[in-house]
Amino acid sequence: MPIPKPLLSGTLHDYGIGHLVDMPAPAEAVPTERQLMNLTLPPWQRPEVWSEAQKRRFVEGVFLGLGTGSYVVHASDWDDAGRPKPMSGWLLDGQQRISALRDFIAGDLVVFGDVRFTEMSVPDQLRFKRRPFPCHELEYTANEDTLKELYDRLNFGGTPHTEAQRVLPSNPIQNEVSP
Repeated sequence: MPIPKPLLSGTLHDYGIGHLVDMPAPAEAVPTERQLMNLTLPPWQRPEVWSEAQKRRFVEGVFLGLGTGSYVVHASDWDDAGRPKPMSGWLLDGQQRISALRDFIAGDLVVFGDVRFTEMSVPDQLRFKRRPFPCHELEYTANEDTLKELYDRLNFGGTPHTEAQRVLPSNPIQNEVSP
């Protein structure tokens, strides 16, 4: 059996966080489509679920150099009349992280106890917005099933950790009895 074509094919863009703020709004968004910043969410994508604590830890992690991961968007395409084709520009992965960044940049999320983006100096704001947040832009496809499969593989493949799994096995060197 031949190896299938990659689902995550397209272009990797080396954007910074500020790209999400500065990018233009999608053209002629359908009124029923959900938006996150300037991105359109697929109708079958779950709503925002991260708690404020999860959002805070993500943004603090960005400051601590832990990175942002990347997000995945479906490319935009237009018909002959210049209207966006169905599914153009859909955000397929990254909704929770982007919502955390949106809330922080809007001043609605405080990190490290007292740091609010809107109260940071302009140079510090610019430094934050320049932090890398790469984007995988998929080639446009009219096949919604392909987009759903990619979404499912990106979002349903992991196993959540339990608190019990945090406990490391005891160090055998520390448990040895000295002669």
